[in-house]
Amino acid sequence: MVQIKSMTGFGSSDFENDIWNIKTEIKSLNNKFLELNIRMPKSFKDKEIELRQHLNTKIQRGSVSISIIAERKDNSSINDTLSVNLPLAKSYFDKLNVLSSALGMETPNLLQTIIAFPDVVKYEETEVSEEDWQLIMGTVDGAFLKFDDFRMTEGATISKYIIECIVKIRELVKTVEAEEIPRRESIKGKLLQSLLENKEDISMDQNRFEQEIIYYLEKYDIGEEKSRLGHHLDFFVECLEKDASGKKLNFIAQEMGREINTMGSKAYYFPIQQSVVLMKEELEKIKEQLLNVL
Repeated sequence: MVQIKSMTGFGSSDFENDIWNIKTEIKSLNNKFLELNIRMPKSFKDKEIELRQHLNTKIQRGSVSISIIAERKDNSSINDTLSVNLPLAKSYFDKLNVLSSALGMETPNLLQTIIAFPDVVKYEETEVSEEDWQLIMGTVDGAFLKFDDFRMTEGATISKYIIECIVKIRELVKTVEAEEIPRRESIKGKLLQSLLENKEDISMDQNRFEQEIIYYLEKYDIGEEKSRLGHHLDFFVECLEKDASGKKLNFIAQEMGREINTMGSKAYYFPIQQSVVLMKEELEKIKEQLLNVL
């Protein structure tokens, strides 16, 4: 049995050795398409495309945020990535002093001005190895497993709720069936009453009257709608168990809605219309849950 998955999920994974402290978090919300937002150390930015391709094979839809934090225990990632070009800074300092003297101007915050010049302070990325990257990928896969388990658990909750809504719709269909005979008699009675009230103005042929009764009963018959709705409900549950695609389930729900709406428009009988309104309510609950199904 295939279980549906929620698009809402969370998972994290940590790794630590003599060199690295690494933590990866994955979280997602519902979205019609796959949207990956990745935050990772600059030292590994050249691996972002590889990471995206890796996650594209695992996550089909959703707004997904991935946060990767990788810190060296010896703090080399801080000391080694910042360099100052002292000769260039001194050259700027001397020239700015000459300029300020020539113009008779004071030079407050001179250090801040010099630092802002190009190439005075440089950020140099620390070199990392393929082995370091594999450590990060290990935490990505570990976080994904927990993330996927979270989505499965949420999916089980959604599935249970949807099945309860399906059961209620089936019960309401039975209520409609129980009202079919009173409804038929009500239609006959209204037609007959109308004829009796106008009997002085019209001549009634009994055979023609019976034909008209049959015509109206067939016109407002909802047997086909009930039958198709039953098939849609069966197919929906089957797909929920075997081919749990949120988009496919939503398409079936739309077909269920068409049958329920047609049933309501043809009913012309308040007890049945009441049941139709309650069916629509349950169907809306299903559609709302399907927005979060992968």
